[in-house]
Amino acid sequence: MTLLAQLSDLHLRADGGDPCHDPARALHAAFEVIAGLDLRPEAILMSGDVIDRSAPDYSRALALLRAAPVALWPMPGNHDRPEAFRAAFADWAPFAVDHLSFTQRIGPMRLVALDSNLAGGKGGVDPLRLDWLARVLAESDAPVLLALHHPPFATGLPHLDRQGFAGAEDLARLVAGSAICRVIAGHAHRGIRRSWAGVEASVAPALGHGLGLSFAGAKHLPAPGAPGFELHDLRGATEREGPLVISHQITLATD
Repeated sequence: MTLLAQLSDLHLRADGGDPCHDPARALHAAFEVIAGLDLRPEAILMSGDVIDRSAPDYSRALALLRAAPVALWPMPGNHDRPEAFRAAFADWAPFAVDHLSFTQRIGPMRLVALDSNLAGGKGGVDPLRLDWLARVLAESDAPVLLALHHPPFATGLPHLDRQGFAGAEDLARLVAGSAICRVIAGHAHRGIRRSWAGVEASVAPALGHGLGLSFAGAKHLPAPGAPGFELHDLRGATEREGPLVISHQITLATD
């Protein structure tokens, strides 16, 4: 039994940001919960949007993230700045040369963190990233947990789904029938579950501000409430079933 904590969408700002919601306080609460578990996670995956606005925000992010109780592997989101992100976290994960994707072995699985940030701020994957993923899958010696910042599938939230995901069909073809047994993402600022490309897929809630549930197409509907994160229990194949990821959503008390 191996645990991986998934934190997402922190949106840290050097100036502290919204006085009504301090993501640093949510991060501290998440670290306390993780440190207090009776089985400590092997690592934390930060699935994008570490910062909110500009490169100077990384100085505050680094100061806070160094307090993680276990290894922390950061992924970039659409609010992150690729060059500054690479410079800030060069020693935190083995990033690819041409994009900020990486892989890590964790327990019975291989985590594949696929950089879904394309030029112009659009979410998606291009041929370069698809080729990289295909090579990683061909070489993998274990079931794969695929992580992205942007969900490569419809979330049921019109204001998000209108943005689209470039290369979604090509990615789905690569996922289907491969060693990938689960897909996880961030970006939506609320927990979501669905099936996609023949596997279970999920979106983690945010440590930063939450988004409300609107089926009428509201562009951005902030939602008050407690932040949270996901805790993934990674299990290898047994005689009775294949590799399995059991996920728990943790709600944080920050008052």
